Amino acid sequence: MNHPSYVKCLGNLVFLMTALASGAVAGEKAIASLHDMSDVELKETGFTMQIGAPVHIKAVGAGGDYGWTYKSGDMFAYAWVINADTRQVVWEMTADKTSKVKSDRTLDGVINLPAGSYEVYFSAAVFAYHTAFTHIQVDVDHRQDPLFGAGRRERNDFFGWLKGWWSDDIANEWNKRSKQWGIDLLVDESVPVWNFQPPKQRENVVFAATPLGDNENIRRGFALSAPMTLTIDAVGEGRTEGELNDFGWIVNRADRRRVWEMSFQNSSWAGGAQKNIRSKAQISLPKGEYVLYYVTDGSHSMTNWNDNPPYDPFAWGITLSAASEKEMKAFRLVPYTEDQNVIVSLVRARDNDYKSSGFVLRETAELRVYAIGELGSSRRQMADYGTILDANTRTKVWTMDFHRTLPAGGDVKNRFIDEVITLPRGSYLVTYQTDDTHSYGSWNADPPFDQEHYGITVMGAGDNWDPSIVSPYTEEREKNIVAQIIRPGDNVDVSRAFSLDKVTRLRIYAIGEGQNREMYDYGWIEDARTGSTVWEMTYGMTFHAGGGRKNRMVNTTVLLDKGNYRLRFKSDDSHSFGNWNVDPPEDQQFWGITVYRDDGTLPPVAPHQPRAPLPPDAPRGEDPADGEE
Repeated sequence: MNHPSYVKCLGNLVFLMTALASGAVAGEKAIASLHDMSDVELKETGFTMQIGAPVHIKAVGAGGDYGWTYKSGDMFAYAWVINADTRQVVWEMTADKTSKVKSDRTLDGVINLPAGSYEVYFSAAVFAYHTAFTHIQVDVDHRQDPLFGAGRRERNDFFGWLKGWWSDDIANEWNKRSKQWGIDLLVDESVPVWNFQPPKQRENVVFAATPLGDNENIRRGFALSAPMTLTIDAVGEGRTEGELNDFGWIVNRADRRRVWEMSFQNSSWAGGAQKNIRSKAQISLPKGEYVLYYVTDGSHSMTNWNDNPPYDPFAWGITLSAASEKEMKAFRLVPYTEDQNVIVSLVRARDNDYKSSGFVLRETAELRVYAIGELGSSRRQMADYGTILDANTRTKVWTMDFHRTLPAGGDVKNRFIDEVITLPRGSYLVTYQTDDTHSYGSWNADPPFDQEHYGITVMGAGDNWDPSIVSPYTEEREKNIVAQIIRPGDNVDVSRAFSLDKVTRLRIYAIGEGQNREMYDYGWIEDARTGSTVWEMTYGMTFHAGGGRKNRMVNTTVLLDKGNYRLRFKSDDSHSFGNWNVDPPEDQQFWGITVYRDDGTLPPVAPHQPRAPLPPDAPRGEDPADGEE
């Protein structure tokens, strides 16, 4: 059975059968043959030609449909060829290159290809069905029953879904037509050709996360032992700036500064569906450590394309390459975890959540703040966000301002911030609060790429971080507090007596409710002997306290004579601690009024920053500060 003449005869028979199946004419041989798209959405093959030659192409596909109620120039079952070295498309099957034959399109033509390596793809990721009054496009997902989403199924369940959900006609139409789709490439039998399985390996690649599927969250640390120029090639999904779904970025590990990011502006169309984008760049990086990120959402990837795939589908994700084999030696992967030197972790925040935890710094330190939250309906204010307060003065030293946040993947309202800040010696309180929708485990839209860190995490920054300079903060009554009324409910009228044995400078910190230049929950100080008001929280002296627009706060100082006084706080019948009817203020634990004995040093209030313009990716809408005093 192994006689050479038998093997040769068998080989000739196989070649003859392939040639007949592909429609090859005398003197031609098939170098690529992809057929029957009924059970897979993408097929591929590769070939290398030692010399340039004409290539005979015979193909059957679908698309470019038209009728008296519809017209489309797009193909949904079609082929294309890319140069395996440059990754650029060299030929594509389009409606204007084909002829309409019944419901499908056929092509019989010739292209001239120079010597080189090529990859051939045929895709049928979607199915467009038209009648006079019916026009639908179906995502051909062979993994599962799309109606019930019941995990992995046999591939032919797709037909059962079509029959049960749409109609027997559509299922039968798909089953009949998809088996006929395919492509054959033929050349003169004298042309030396050999085949390979795509994708062809690239040169000088130092790291690749390709091809990626759904819900991927790539975090990879790398170190450069010398300055290096990296070539970045990233293929992903996005429609406009701020609405990228599959995308990546690179940060300097020391200061969290982005040294490269994939954006809609620095990307170009990647072929196939309009949402397929490709970003290519060369960046020069100094010696140091970096972190590469690449994230994908829950659809449209190598797991399952819900629209036409890009020209280079196996590049879906990100690839880093060096300029030469010699330079590759300067690159090495290093271990990386997101949680390093954690000081405070308030994560997995749920609806109507309020979390807080404090720490004490014994000396000035650099801290990394990593927070993920939700943009509010006002489109310039966060609904789920974190803050850092000076624990003694309640002064806000850091907040998750919208204009400094970035898209966090998934729905456009998911935002995150990752930065290094410097805080002086002192005690601090970290808080995180959410509204009543869209949070960990209860998303009402596509979740962010890093669900487990939904909230805020504060970490020590830098390679030389010394954990001994940090200790936990236990919130106790401040020794300088003279009188305090905090966390009052609805319909209260509370009084606290206090005395001063000499002329004293006091600092008053109060949070209440007010709008239309009138206060509804507010505090004041009165002389205990005469009952006269010596200080009152008026609307004009307050400013926005975060959350709902009617949350107002004041942080000021007064000078009072020796004597007896009463601290008062009064509230109306709605919107109070624990019973908010709009978003609560940032420092909700101090809703009410607190009087401190001031030591003569003003608290380190963060300098006022003028309102920043909306970033390019910002959804537009109402400005929550409109009308604020």
